[in-house]
Amino acid sequence: MELFLLLLPLKVKSMPRKLNNNKVKDKILKLRAAGKSYNQIVALLGCSKSTVSYHCGNGREKARVLEQVKNRKPICRKVSGFKTRCSRANYKNLSSKVKTFKSKSQLKGNRTNTVVNNISQNYTCQDVLNKFGSHPICYLTGKSINLDKPESYHLDHIVPTSRGGTNDLSNLQICIKEANTAKGQLFIKELYSLCEDILNYRDFLVKKEATRR
Repeated sequence: MELFLLLLPLKVKSMPRKLNNNKVKDKILKLRAAGKSYNQIVALLGCSKSTVSYHCGNGREKARVLEQVKNRKPICRKVSGFKTRCSRANYKNLSSKVKTFKSKSQLKGNRTNTVVNNISQNYTCQDVLNKFGSHPICYLTGKSINLDKPESYHLDHIVPTSRGGTNDLSNLQICIKEANTAKGQLFIKELYSLCEDILNYRDFLVKKEATRR
């Protein structure tokens, strides 16, 4: 059982966005009080202009962010979780990457676009929707999936992260949760083989029961 648990991938929980980062907020407000422009503050702190506007504006940016978080599609939360998936063996590497990422203070542009984990090319929730369409089907069973019921489906790593799979869009598929649970850490061919073994044994038991009658 312990060995089985070690083979399971860890899903790194994405932290909720902190709308009021006090340290950054204090620095921004001090620089603004000193007469610095938005662009100058961005250059000095390495944050995005929207962050500066959020803390220095008249409340419009704060209201926009809150509304954006409130109206975020369920599948977008799943995409975020998929992109931060890592194996237990790679967890320390991810942790160190996150720490390094957080410690950088002179990054240009919006830091939220920086890729920190096992992705060769960044992608968005819309890219995922473009791949599946608005009425996707489970890639393992062919059953229809309702994107408005996030509890009924999973975003699956075709090649499991515990066996070298990446978090790239090309390794992402959608399936019903029961199918993903059955697949676990198996490759698709291994899953097919297991299903065939199960069905063959079922047929054997049916024939065996029939001979008794």
